[in-house]
Amino acid sequence: MYKTALKLALFTISLSTLSNAATFLYLNTGQTGAQTQIDIAHTSTWLLTPNVDFLFDGGLFTMKAGGSVAADINLSIYLGPDNTGTQLASITLTSTQFCTQAACGQFNTHQFLFTTPVALTTGTTYFAELTSSAVNTQSQAYFIKSDTSFISDLNGTAITPSPIDQAITATPEPATIMLGGLVLVGIAFKKRATAQTGR
Repeated sequence: MYKTALKLALFTISLSTLSNAATFLYLNTGQTGAQTQIDIAHTSTWLLTPNVDFLFDGGLFTMKAGGSVAADINLSIYLGPDNTGTQLASITLTSTQFCTQAACGQFNTHQFLFTTPVALTTGTTYFAELTSSAVNTQSQAYFIKSDTSFISDLNGTAITPSPIDQAITATPEPATIMLGGLVLVGIAFKKRATAQTGR
């Protein structure tokens, strides 16, 4: 009777410990959408505002690398809305580490796992940034599918409901912003030329 009660108590403690085990969550990018170049002139950034406390352990990004990539690539998370806040964690992958995880010439999931997970707290804003010192040349840069982003487990399964209140938004690369600006200038110029011709 005593042995049975002891076994039952140990089993209950084991179940309790397992159910209270920390779950690590990750910033994840999907398989679809436009690609963004990551190099010395281009970065991808995200704002995260949790609606529940959780442990953030890095990123699972759909990425590839140029055929001559040699530079490192880095994921960092900061307290606040930009990279001037306190850096809470960072992970750097060498090009060799990046390409060892999966074929680096095609889009595959690459893991950026922090050494120690970061406790994100409800209502606080955090800034995640993916950077590289790679030359701004396609053959030497990294690329990420960043149109869609979500919080997932290590297997890539989206967490529902989402533990993030604020939409996770990737910042467009500078070339995209400049292209948008040129389109607007072109439209304004065309309207002005049409107006002058109509006089």
